[in-house]
Amino acid sequence: MNQKLEKYLLKVIRGHKQGFVAKVVLLICTLLANIYYLGIKTRSKFYDWGIKRSKELPCTVISVGNITVGGTGKTPVTQLLARKFKERGLRVAILNRGYKADFEDEVGLVSDGEKIFMTPEEAGDEAFMMAQSLPEVPVIIGSDRVITGRYAYENFDTDILLLDDGFQHWPLARDVDVVVVDATNPFANERLIPRGTLREPLSSLGRADIFFLTKVDQVSRGKINDICAKLNDHNPMALIFETAHSPTYLRTLGENVDLDSELDLTGKRVMAVSGIGNPQSFEQTLRDLGADLVDQFRFQDHHKYQEEEVIDIFSKAVEQNVELIVTTEKDAVSMSPELVDKIKGQAIDFKVLGITVDVLTEEVRFEKLLSKMEGKGWKARE
Repeated sequence: MNQKLEKYLLKVIRGHKQGFVAKVVLLICTLLANIYYLGIKTRSKFYDWGIKRSKELPCTVISVGNITVGGTGKTPVTQLLARKFKERGLRVAILNRGYKADFEDEVGLVSDGEKIFMTPEEAGDEAFMMAQSLPEVPVIIGSDRVITGRYAYENFDTDILLLDDGFQHWPLARDVDVVVVDATNPFANERLIPRGTLREPLSSLGRADIFFLTKVDQVSRGKINDICAKLNDHNPMALIFETAHSPTYLRTLGENVDLDSELDLTGKRVMAVSGIGNPQSFEQTLRDLGADLVDQFRFQDHHKYQEEEVIDIFSKAVEQNVELIVTTEKDAVSMSPELVDKIKGQAIDFKVLGITVDVLTEEVRFEKLLSKMEGKGWKARE
């Protein structure tokens, strides 16, 4: 979708745009949302009635997904689970659909757990980023997760398949459904796309086994309690784990990670650059690190950066006497090596902020959860 059109539609559905045209657009969005709802319910009934069946695999399949459009933090949660299961001695592989990947075959091997075979353009930004951050975990892309899952099991003898963004992917049966909920914007206006940002009705939360409530450090305890109450209303049996997005490093674009790098941005004039689902959360993290956030560039999610855009970013940065430009790891892989080389030659430092997910719930309870998730056929509500 065109970025300007997307921004306009978001303003309309959030009530920030008024007038006759906005009302017409809102009416059209409502009609389309009703059609979308009928499509969802029809698909659900096909599986309920056995007209369509989910295919099972001989290993444990764990889906990590969400119910809203935009950045909830499901990819960092997927990375967290992959690391934890690897630490427990299990063979893990990640299945990603390869959104915006320049790849059309059924199976794309991004990484075999030892070597990365695809470029960010071929793999898509999220899949490539996971392959980079998880060097011992195979990452496979493809729209049909039954096919990619079978490939992963047969070629890597996997114990656990992590299905990234899999809550709405019905063809592959899963043993555990993890749903990630962003505490800073859990359900938006509670309406289906395109009238809102829900990918499914809130009643679909009843299918979840576990909720990971992310970014709880950026909201009040009262709001967290309200979110948990709503989750319990729709699914009183599911487990809820609270997490926070924690900054772990600040590396120079084009250079390796230095875990001893200075994370304190106190007093620095910073410009934020991002093309992610929830830029506000990223910007808040910079403020929490002490940055004086003087400006921000927000691009469409999964944005591919062009040279003229970077020129514009640096021009604005010079005008506003910016000391540091900071972006995300997801955005960094969306910049070509040629563009990165040009950025590195500029007078203003261009940094990349690394983020990990910390589980705030008791360690013992989380370890018990991981032990249960390892078993084939486990359900959290049992």
